[in-house]
Amino acid sequence: MNRILAISAAMVISLGMVSSPAMAGSNPCNPCGMKKSANPCSMKKAANPCNPCSMKPSKGQWGTPGNTAIREHTFDNFQQAADLGKRMWNDESLGTSGLACLSCHADHDLLNLDRNQNFPHFVKMVGDVVTLDQMINYCMLNPMKGKPFAKDSKELTAMAAYYRAYRIQYQREHRK
Repeated sequence: MNRILAISAAMVISLGMVSSPAMAGSNPCNPCGMKKSANPCSMKKAANPCNPCSMKPSKGQWGTPGNTAIREHTFDNFQQAADLGKRMWNDESLGTSGLACLSCHADHDLLNLDRNQNFPHFVKMVGDVVTLDQMINYCMLNPMKGKPFAKDSKELTAMAAYYRAYRIQYQREHRK
């Protein structure tokens, strides 16, 4: 048995399937093993390609330069998104049933915010574990009898932003 293990170990090492710290510098897929001058993560923050958030968009450009946007620029800040979401929350014309989100969720009703659950979680009404976006679209399709929002739409972002703002308001009002 020991002979089989020794032969296996020799084959693994000879095929280069095991890396040692000394070999890390020769691995191009391991930036931490590169020389400091070649390691993109050791660059100054302003030009660090390992941290796209530190890159500055050029004038008039939305998002990180060189990346594909998920939609046309819509909001400059969270509050703009939440404000649109609040208007939508009260809009009975989003569906054909005459209901708005507010119809079922006035004063934080039926959201189970007292449970302090983050999405995704199990929702009895749906009978499944769902994300917030899925729950919003479930309500659009079912109680409101409307069309679901596209996953990259400003409307879905606005509804999710308002839900977050609404939840924060609830938590402030019920802080113990």
